[in-house]
Amino acid sequence: MPKKQEKKAGIEENLANIESVIARLEEPQTTLEEAFVLYEEGIKLVKQASESISHVERQMEILSGDVDDE
Repeated sequence: MPKKQEKKAGIEENLANIESVIARLEEPQTTLEEAFVLYEEGIKLVKQASESISHVERQMEILSGDVDDE
């Protein structure tokens, strides 16, 4: 049976998830081990959001005709 492809979260969803991770990190009852896991999750979300934003920027450059031919 083929694996289902995971849908990538949109920029807004990633930013909301990052905010959620930050809020959980700021909770006083968060243990050090939990903080490490949350930090790792947050870094992954930031990278995904950055990639999504870069992709949108490239699309906008193409649509506006501001693409540098390298």
